[in-house]
Amino acid sequence: MVAQGFARRAQPLDPRWMYARKQLDASFRDLLAAFAFTLRWDLKREQLDARLRQLWSAEDDALAALSVRTTFDAFLSEMALPHGSEVIMTGINIPDMVAIVQHHGLVVVPVDLDIATLEVNAGQLRRALTPRTRLVVAAHLYGARMDMERVFEALAGRPDIHVVEDCAQAFRGCSDYLGDARSAISMFSFGAIKTATSFGGAMARVRCPRLREAMRRRLSEYPAQGRLQFFRRAAKFALLKLVAGRVLYGCFVRLCRLAGSSHDEWVIAAVRNFKGGDLVARLRQQPAVPQLALLERRLSQSNNGFLHGRIAAGEFMRRQLAGVVDVPGAANALNSFWLFPVCSADKNRLVARLREGGFDATCSSTQLRAIRSDREIAGAPRQCIECIENTVYLPVYAQVPRRALERLAAILKENAATAKALEPTELAEESDEAVELSEAAR
Repeated sequence: MVAQGFARRAQPLDPRWMYARKQLDASFRDLLAAFAFTLRWDLKREQLDARLRQLWSAEDDALAALSVRTTFDAFLSEMALPHGSEVIMTGINIPDMVAIVQHHGLVVVPVDLDIATLEVNAGQLRRALTPRTRLVVAAHLYGARMDMERVFEALAGRPDIHVVEDCAQAFRGCSDYLGDARSAISMFSFGAIKTATSFGGAMARVRCPRLREAMRRRLSEYPAQGRLQFFRRAAKFALLKLVAGRVLYGCFVRLCRLAGSSHDEWVIAAVRNFKGGDLVARLRQQPAVPQLALLERRLSQSNNGFLHGRIAAGEFMRRQLAGVVDVPGAANALNSFWLFPVCSADKNRLVARLREGGFDATCSSTQLRAIRSDREIAGAPRQCIECIENTVYLPVYAQVPRRALERLAAILKENAATAKALEPTELAEESDEAVELSEAAR
């Protein structure tokens, strides 16, 4: 009866519309500003770079770059670690970060996370340490910020190991957290779907003055992207912003179906920054001057309603699903819900049900993966592997009304109740099959 009640509530609101899986964290004014910056020839790279560094940190330890990948590659280039040195990485990451580590001749060693908090498993981190360990890359995931104290406690007595913070998904404004002072480098992204997006660009804090200056010199020697390239990016994202309204997005999804193509593939291709070709060659560039100008604009206005509205929506959904649906990072008090993941044993069925209800959930569009080790250690990242294998990403953000979020929660609860009700039947079927196999063997 309970499941039937949820089923009645979770009927599609209107098959003509669909909430997009993600909204650009940029206004139409920001888009107009992006176009205007491409026409301003008075903008100077050196001046914009200096203002960005001052805006980011009063300690003169900041630098700007094309992307977090670009920054990380420059960091590893200047560190020049011995070939075969080990880099411990949180077990959920993006393949490009792994590829960059391997490009520099280093060995990737993943460690598990506590999925409820998305914080590193300190015990496994200690066990993963060897005399060859030189770096720990701690990625803050889905908008949740991990407690770095666990990391540094595990590294006590190892001053030879440097900590890299990947904060690409954890930005909450320039007046909020900008990295732990003990980390060698803390990197933040402002790519296509990030908080305060400038359609690309990254900021970082590098604590060692010598290393910071060497990285600045290296980055300044890269070829610069052109104004036309940035104009095309801005035009693409302006179109995405227009289409992201629920009526037009629903039309877009239906058109893709009629054409026999996947709208998933279109969305993934549209928002991905580095596609095809030589990864290292593509990331070793400077951002276009208009992109730096847009990044300055976005950072100066970073404490806006987009972020606060998204956090409020995420907190509402977290409360709605508490005790019923597993939400990675739900127990983390410092969560800005950049993405809203849930775990489901039958994610494809759940995605189909949510799309029927007008919510474009996905289990494939994110670049996050459970990474594998270049060497075997005790306690491989099983929690991370299980999490990624079962994760569905939901459209939870400020532009989704409260009534629609309630409907979304009802579909998820119905799915969880249905899955729970099916468990005994599935177990019985498995038991019958085992008996049949045993009899056949006899």
